[in-house]
Amino acid sequence: MTHAVLSRSQTALMVSALIVSVVAFQLNTTMLIPAIHTINEEFGGDAFATMSTYFSLAGAVSSVVLIRWSDYVGRKRVLLGVMVVMCVGTVLCIVSTTLGLMVVGRILQGGSVITFGLAFLIMREHLSGPAFGTCCGLVTAINGGVAGFDSLLGGVMVDRLGYRSIFVLSLTVGIAALAFAWKAVPADHRLPVGGDRMDWWGAILLSLTAIGANLFLTHGAREGWLSPLALGWIVTATAALVALVVVDSRLHHPLVAIEHLRSREAWPLIVATTLCIASFMTVLTFIVPSIGEDDDSGFALDGTTTALLLLTPAAVVQLITAPLAGRLAVRIGFVTVLRAGVASSIVVTALLALFVQNLSMIVTLMIVFGFTCTGVLLTAVSTLAVVQAPDDEPGSLPGINGVAFGIGGAAGFAWAGPVVGTGTVASFQTALWTCVAIGIVALIFSVILKPKPGPVVPG
Repeated sequence: MTHAVLSRSQTALMVSALIVSVVAFQLNTTMLIPAIHTINEEFGGDAFATMSTYFSLAGAVSSVVLIRWSDYVGRKRVLLGVMVVMCVGTVLCIVSTTLGLMVVGRILQGGSVITFGLAFLIMREHLSGPAFGTCCGLVTAINGGVAGFDSLLGGVMVDRLGYRSIFVLSLTVGIAALAFAWKAVPADHRLPVGGDRMDWWGAILLSLTAIGANLFLTHGAREGWLSPLALGWIVTATAALVALVVVDSRLHHPLVAIEHLRSREAWPLIVATTLCIASFMTVLTFIVPSIGEDDDSGFALDGTTTALLLLTPAAVVQLITAPLAGRLAVRIGFVTVLRAGVASSIVVTALLALFVQNLSMIVTLMIVFGFTCTGVLLTAVSTLAVVQAPDDEPGSLPGINGVAFGIGGAAGFAWAGPVVGTGTVASFQTALWTCVAIGIVALIFSVILKPKPGPVVPG
C-alpha cells in the first residue's frame, strides 16, 4: 500500500514519538528490578514473581491479538489504545494497597509490550532504505533499556523515594508519549489485508498456546517438570496449537497463514528467536549479574556496581552500534546480520566461560557482548519479523515472534535458575557453556532461515 511521503521533520517527529512510546513501556520493566525486595516485603515473598508472571502473560496475549488486529483497524489506533490502558494500569499500581490490585495494574501495563512491534510496522510503512534500518536499530537499543541508566535510576528512586515513585515517573512519561504519538504518528489508512473480519477463534487458540507454554515453564521450574500443574499447562498449549492448525487451515483469511508459517521464511526465525533469547539474553540479564554479585564464587559486587561495570557499558555500546547494524542490514540483508550476530555472540559467551574468574576480562567481554548480541543480533532478530512477514498479513509474524521473545525469556530463567543457583564457579561455567550449546543450535536455524524475496524495504 502507498503511504504519503513524509518530510524529514515529519519523519524525525514520528520516530521520536515511537521511541518515547517504547521508553514508556520499558520503564515499567527495567526500573522495577531494584524494587524486588521492597515489593516482596510489602505484599509477600512471591509478590514480584506473581506480578511478573501476569505482566508477561498480558504481553503474550497482546502480541498475538492486538498486533494482528492493527492490520484491520490501523496501527495508530491500537498504539494509542494500548498506551491509554497502560496509563490506567500505572495509576492502579500507584494507588494499590493489595497484591490483587497491583496484579491488575501490571496486567494492564503488560499489554503495551506491543509498542515495539507496532513501531517496527509503522516504520516499515513510512520509511525506506537506510533510514528504516537505522531507526529500527534505535528502537531495538531501547529494548535493552535506556542506555542502562534506567535500572540505575530505579535503584536510586527506590532507596530515596520508594518504589511507587517509579510508577509516578512511568505515568508521566506515558502521558507525554501518548500526546506525542497522537500528534506525530501519521493517521491510519485502510490496510490491504484479506477479508474484513479478524479471526478471533484463531486469536483465542494462539493466546491459549502462548499462555500454556509460558505457565508450563513457570510452574515447571518452580514445582517440577512433571508436576500436575506443569503437565496440565503443556497439554493445554499443545491442544490449543493443534486446534489452531485445524481451524486456520480451513479459513481463507486466518489469523496466521499456516502455509507461510511452515515455510523456511517463518518457522526457523521463530525457533532461532526463542533460542537466542533463552541463551544470550540469559547471559546478560541473569548469569553475568549473578557472577558479579555472588559473595563466594563471584566478585561480591553490590547491585549498583554490578550494573555500572557489567551491564551499563553493554547498553551504551548497543545504543551506538544498533543503528549502524540496522543500516548495514538493509544493504547486506537482515538474515546475514542475524547469522553474524549469533556466531560472534557464541564466541564471546565461550570466552566468558573460560575467564569466569577474571573480573577485568568479564568487564571487557561484556562490552564486546553489547556489540555482538544486543547491538547486532537483537537488531536483526527484532526487525526480521516485520521484514519476513507476508505482504497481505504484515502483523502476523511480528505477533508470533513477540511471543517467542517471551517464551525464550521464560525458558532461559527456567533452565538457568537451578544451575546458577548453586553459586559455584563450576555452575557458572556450566551455565555459560549451556548457552554456547543453545547458541550453536540457534545458529543452525538461522542458516536454515530463508530471506524473503524482494527488497528489504521499498525505495
